[in-house]
Amino acid sequence: MQNKEISEALAALNGGKTDLGFEEENIWYSRKPEWVPFVKELKTAVLNEEIRGSILVATDSDVIFASGSRSREVNGGTVSPATIYEIGSITKMHTAVCAFRLIDEGRLRLEDKVTQYFPEYVKAGDMTVFDLLHMRSGIVDFANDPETFFGSEELAEALDEGRITDRILLEHLYQLDLAFTPGSKMEYSNTNYVLLAMILEKITGKAYQEVVSEMVFGPADMTASSATTFGDVTSVPENEAGYMKELAVARGAGDIHSNALDLLKFDRAFFNGECLVSAAARAGILNFVDNYGCGWERSARYDDLVLHDGDTNSYSGLNAVFHVSADRKYFIMLSCCNEDDDEDDDGETEGTDNEEEFNQYQAVFDICKKYLQ
Repeated sequence: MQNKEISEALAALNGGKTDLGFEEENIWYSRKPEWVPFVKELKTAVLNEEIRGSILVATDSDVIFASGSRSREVNGGTVSPATIYEIGSITKMHTAVCAFRLIDEGRLRLEDKVTQYFPEYVKAGDMTVFDLLHMRSGIVDFANDPETFFGSEELAEALDEGRITDRILLEHLYQLDLAFTPGSKMEYSNTNYVLLAMILEKITGKAYQEVVSEMVFGPADMTASSATTFGDVTSVPENEAGYMKELAVARGAGDIHSNALDLLKFDRAFFNGECLVSAAARAGILNFVDNYGCGWERSARYDDLVLHDGDTNSYSGLNAVFHVSADRKYFIMLSCCNEDDDEDDDGETEGTDNEEEFNQYQAVFDICKKYLQ
C-alpha cells in the first residue's frame, strides 16, 4: 500500500476521522490533547530505539498511534501498519473463535472426548476439547520439542522444511505417551491447536483455510489475512530461516498471515457485538484456567490485561488488550526480528508465568503499560 491508502485505512479505523498526523518513519498519530504525552514517547521510541516492524495502538473508536520502521517490504519500501507478517501463535485466537462458533451452533461441545474425532488415539483417554483449548491435554509440543515428538532429528528437520504430513504427525501422536494426565495442569503445546484445526475440518467438511475465512476473516472484514497460504507475506525476513514452510501441518496453531490493521479489526470485532461470537462464547473463550483461556493469556502481573504473542523462525508478534473489561486499549506489534534463536518455530508463549518481556518491542510495551494501565 502507498501512504495515501494506508492513511485512508487508518482513517476508517479512526471512526472515519482524517485528522491523524503523519511524520517520518511511517508514523501516524492522534492529535487529541489527551494522547500528546503518550504519542511523544512512542515517537521517540520508534525513532531512537532499534525497533523493527509495525505498531498499532488504538481504542475501540480511535487510532492513537501507528508506525512502521527500519525493516523492509518486498517492494523495497519501509514496513507499515499494512505490511503482512507471519503472526505465529496469535493464530490460536482465530482457531478458538471458530471452535466456539461451532459450539454456539451445537456442532461441538467442550466436553467432547478427543477420541470421538481421533478413534485411534487410545492414549488420549478422557482428554476433551476443553483440555485442548486450555492447554491442559498433556500432549508433547510438536513444534517446540520436535525431536521428542517425532523421535528423531531427521523428522525434526523435516518439520522445518515443510515435509511433515498430517499422517506422519498423527502416527507419532498416537504412539507418544502423554506428559501428564489430561486436565491436571496447564502446559503450553502447539499440538493442541493443530488437533483443534483438524476437528474443525472433520465437523465442517472444509479445509481449515476455508473455515477461518468464513468464520473470522469475512465477518471481521480482514481482507489482508490468510491461512495455510505461502507467498503472501510482504515483510522481508531478516534471518536465514526465511519464510515458514510448515504451514499445512501447523494450521490452527501458527500458520496465519496478517497485518496490524486486520488484527485491530479482529480485536474490535471479538470484544464488541456478536459478529464473531456470542457473548456467552466470548465468556467461554476468556474463561482462564491457570491464566490460559482459549487463544488468550491473562497477565499474571497486571490486572485487566490479556494478550498472546507469536513466534515463527523469522517473525515475532504481540496482540495485547489493556482494560479488557471496559474502555479497552489495543496494542499490536508485528516484527520480522525474532531475537530468540534458541526457540523452535511456532514457539510462541511458553505458558503464563511470563514476565511480559518481549525482546525487540519491550520499549513500546513498557510505554503502553505506563499510559494504559
